[in-house]
Amino acid sequence: DDADIQAALPLVDYTQIKVEGNTVTLPAGMMIDLGGIAKGYIADELAAFLREQGVTSADLNLGGNVITIGRKPDGTAWRIGVQNPHGSRDESILILNLVDATVVTSGNYERYFELDGVRYHHILDPETGYPVSNGLASVSIITQSSMYADALSTACYVLGLEEGMALIEELEDVEAIFITEDLEIHYSPGVVVNDSMN
Repeated sequence: DDADIQAALPLVDYTQIKVEGNTVTLPAGMMIDLGGIAKGYIADELAAFLREQGVTSADLNLGGNVITIGRKPDGTAWRIGVQNPHGSRDESILILNLVDATVVTSGNYERYFELDGVRYHHILDPETGYPVSNGLASVSIITQSSMYADALSTACYVLGLEEGMALIEELEDVEAIFITEDLEIHYSPGVVVNDSMN
């Protein structure tokens, strides 16, 4: 209901969060949801644990969050597919070669519902309270920390293609792939894509 969304909007304001020592205080009715970084944090912790156990080759997939340890046992890079936002779950639109890196994707095609012919996905615009509508279907971030990539993929999706790409270009050791609703693919300068989809 629009009235409920409008009533909730004043509670979308990180500047109202107060941190003193180990105590976090929020205004009544406000809460913190760590869903935007939780899988990334877990992926980083799992990878760190495996490395501590002596694992030198692994590919962890937490559904939208992929982290690689070293190379494949045969010495080649891990081939990681970026899902086609309009395709089936196992249909890649491009393939990345990763070694000791993570790729995290946020998009409008996994978590949504349809009502009266309108798709409502889970990435919300903090200004309107409604799902972001900026022409993007997905944003994938490639970097070292899966939690960092998790936060950036959502933030860049909300920012949109131009502002999101500008942010990525300011950051070190971070690359991005933006896919629009009409399946145009935009890469930050350092992205290397595998030429072969096989």
